[in-house]
Amino acid sequence: MIRIPHIIAHRGASIEAPENTLAAIRVTSARGARWIECDVTLTSDGACVLFHDDTLERTSTGHGVIGHHDLASLRALDAGSWFSDIYIGERIPTLEDAFDTLAALEMGVNLEIKPSGCDPVALCKEVAKRIGQRRDVPVLLSSFDDGAVAVIPDLLPGIPCGWLVEEIPVNWQERYQALNARALHCDHKSLTRAQAEEVVAAGVPLVCYTINDPVRAAELFDWGVTSVITDDPARMIAAIPRPPA
Repeated sequence: MIRIPHIIAHRGASIEAPENTLAAIRVTSARGARWIECDVTLTSDGACVLFHDDTLERTSTGHGVIGHHDLASLRALDAGSWFSDIYIGERIPTLEDAFDTLAALEMGVNLEIKPSGCDPVALCKEVAKRIGQRRDVPVLLSSFDDGAVAVIPDLLPGIPCGWLVEEIPVNWQERYQALNARALHCDHKSLTRAQAEEVVAAGVPLVCYTINDPVRAAELFDWGVTSVITDDPARMIAAIPRPPA
């Protein structure tokens, strides 16, 4: 299992730059965080791009379902002006773009498999091709889609995959083992100390999203949580500069 840092920037430093863009990766690096979390999905012509929503309206100048557009049409959109005039002209990056930037900055990534209307297994296969071509960036995959989590060990046996849930189910250990997952990711708002301690006692890395309050982050680390995903890595690192002992 790769070493997961204690602070991960949610979709890049998304409090300061448009999410899932190269700008957000660069700002993350400038703020001292070494990993980002971002989302990957498929275009209509099979390209892997960084994007969170199923539809384009919220974070770009486009319209409609992202999976209905080819890469060329998506690359023509502005993915920064919605956030700030500073980022006018920012583009939707391909996964290759993101890996190039991460490698240059010596950063790692928690890459969420986000099948926004596409087949999750097809998405995993395309992601696996890109990761297989280059291993210069530390990668932790994750997904809410059980089928995606289950297929990753066969496609990428050397790359760990986390199982994403909103709430940790009572039978989490049985399902976790069946999926052959390598980490458990959950919404911090639903997590209790007892649940955290149970997961940690089982030797399972526990990643929580999305925490912007350093006091809450410190509490989670006290419970044994491995990493917190935050929109504001600068604030979090200033408050908790080193991993808890």
